[in-house]
Amino acid sequence: MKVKALITAAGLGKRLGFLTRNTNKGLLKVSGQPLILDILKKLRAQGIDDIFIVTGYQAGHFRKHLDLYFDKGAKTLFNPFFRVSGILVSFWIARPFLDGENFIFTTTDHFFHPSVLKDCLHHQKHRCKIRVVVQKKQRYTREDSKVMIQKDRILKFGKDLPLSHVNGEFGGMAYFSSEASRLFFRLLEIHLEKDGLQGYMMDILNKMKDQFQMPICFSTCGEHSRIEIDSVHDLIKAREMEKKR
Repeated sequence: MKVKALITAAGLGKRLGFLTRNTNKGLLKVSGQPLILDILKKLRAQGIDDIFIVTGYQAGHFRKHLDLYFDKGAKTLFNPFFRVSGILVSFWIARPFLDGENFIFTTTDHFFHPSVLKDCLHHQKHRCKIRVVVQKKQRYTREDSKVMIQKDRILKFGKDLPLSHVNGEFGGMAYFSSEASRLFFRLLEIHLEKDGLQGYMMDILNKMKDQFQMPICFSTCGEHSRIEIDSVHDLIKAREMEKKR
């Protein structure tokens, strides 16, 4: 079964301060190479070669780095609204290439063990139409994209979920079957028309489950197998994580 890939890399990365003043955070180095190249290698190790990267902030610089590392296989798409929109517009930019296709989605601003991607793609519950990565942690914050779980299904996504009911954090990665991607992009169009350019991927996932009763499965990863890089501290922690492998 052919699977495509979407990597979103349009954000400003403001919380990283001076580190992203003149560069996209997907170009920050963790394992001796930029995050984006690390992700591309992990995707290709799983046999995925049809890859789309949605750029925005420092898009020209981003593409030059891909050329510098001789990585010309991935296709870059430009999101011209990156300064005034959220991640949903990046999905919209990629819609012509992914609507009705099997694809794996990942952000570019996290560092993860290869098993995280492998488990999301090849989890034993392979009949699920959509599967997200859920990271288990000892504690969760208000900013975390939290999830509530019941047995082998996700009940709800949201930043405002009560901490006493939280079972994990959305791990910035999801697999969509062709049927799931078709519904996702249909609901995305409705959301953008009704609510504008802002919003979270979780908003669409909640609608897929609640309005269309599409079960959302998950694969899990541990606290030390993935880190979202939003701050200088996160970047240092990611580099320490890599050294311990």
